[in-house]
Amino acid sequence: MTTAPDITADDFRAGLRSADKFAEHLVGQPLWPHQRDMVTNPARYRMMCAGRQVGKSRALAIEALHTAYTRPGSLTLLISAGETASLRLLEECASLAMGSPMLSGSVLDDHKKQLTLSTGSRIISVPASQKQIRGWPVDLLIIDEAGFVDNEIWRAAEPAIIARPGSRIILSSSPWGGIDHFFRQLWNRGMTAPDERYASFHWPTSLNPNVSADDLAAIQEREPSHYFNREYLAEWTDEAGAFFTTTEIDEATAPYTLLDPMTARSDYRVVGGIDYGMAHDANAVVYLAASGDPDLNANRYGDDPVFWIPAIEQHYRMAYADFIDRLVDHSRHLHVQRFISETNGVGAMPTQILRDRITQQTMAGGRHSMVNAVTTTAARKNAGFSRIKVLLQQGRLVLPQHPDLLRQLHALTYEQMDSGTLKISVPENIGHDDLAMALMQAASVINTNSASAIAWPSTLGGSGDILSTARGTRIPTQPSCSPNESIFWGGKGDKV
Repeated sequence: MTTAPDITADDFRAGLRSADKFAEHLVGQPLWPHQRDMVTNPARYRMMCAGRQVGKSRALAIEALHTAYTRPGSLTLLISAGETASLRLLEECASLAMGSPMLSGSVLDDHKKQLTLSTGSRIISVPASQKQIRGWPVDLLIIDEAGFVDNEIWRAAEPAIIARPGSRIILSSSPWGGIDHFFRQLWNRGMTAPDERYASFHWPTSLNPNVSADDLAAIQEREPSHYFNREYLAEWTDEAGAFFTTTEIDEATAPYTLLDPMTARSDYRVVGGIDYGMAHDANAVVYLAASGDPDLNANRYGDDPVFWIPAIEQHYRMAYADFIDRLVDHSRHLHVQRFISETNGVGAMPTQILRDRITQQTMAGGRHSMVNAVTTTAARKNAGFSRIKVLLQQGRLVLPQHPDLLRQLHALTYEQMDSGTLKISVPENIGHDDLAMALMQAASVINTNSASAIAWPSTLGGSGDILSTARGTRIPTQPSCSPNESIFWGGKGDKV
């Protein structure tokens, strides 16, 4: 990061006038032309549809800091579909502030959820929860990855600016969401008829002056068009070649609360799908559970269980030994019925070590868990992802609003082979597939053949508001897990 130089009186006055001058003179981070166009636009609602590596986080952080510095006592609220993403944006604000002589007195609280400036202004990161959002009198509302945020969250957030003169909203996202989604509708409104209230900005990756046209051309040549157009051209696509459609994924999401697997209560019965990372991928685990609140959907699905994802973890550049330690710790809190651990590539040895550790824990009197070693074949991926697709179409799998997982599911492509079989894969070099593969492993052991694999209610049940997906599937804000172990006694070993 470039440290701001000594600031003159003229620099100071320029920084107070506009966000682009503020970035240049007070923060020491001159903006690129497309960023400058956004931060200087006077519209009350500004929508950015952005590709990869185009600098949206820096632009959002500059806008947040400028508001906080030039409007003493103001409040900026940062929301994202995933809490981790909004915290990363707050950390970007803190990093820029600490590097500026004028802003270095800023304080980030111990929980890294609030940045307080010497002006008395606050920048706060909150999860995408109606209860967390309601009631704030906000001067600047920033929703990052807005395409992944539920319409109901938007309805709870938008009124926050009504009672604050001069308050503004910035919505930023990659192109995600159906035609009825609030981000897509507002972005289209600002593109087709911009005025003093609405302004939209289209930021393909090519706007980044550090990205070469040759590199983009090489990526475009080797990647599926629907993926390149979405991730680099920042365009909504017709999704030709995508295994899961945006509609299937979008209509299955709900803003329920993910668990921390290191502190979760012990009655959460889950299975954990594991994918070991190498090179650019992460070590990942996705936990899958059957809902312990079957009465909510009994009129639609009878005794058939509805599934949800209680917890997700992904760790880049984490040693396998450390990742295994975390999985063992998870099993001391969550009731992990089975870990489904791949043995492909680097996975054989970590799987064996995990199995040995879990066995030792069980023999020492700990909760009984199993580790099933699996080889990820084309047939296994076909069956596992096809099962997920059917569950999504039925409305019996509810996905969290976790942008990384949703993107990876959408990155899956299919190809009809000469033999007539379907090849499902994530093309190389298009990003990560660790979460999608981990979910596939967990879903592969759902028992579809036994009459005993039915929805049983949890003793404690879920809590919080009752949410609903676009398909009408209902789930509590904090769901519970069915205690029926028969639900996940499907596929053994390499069998699906």
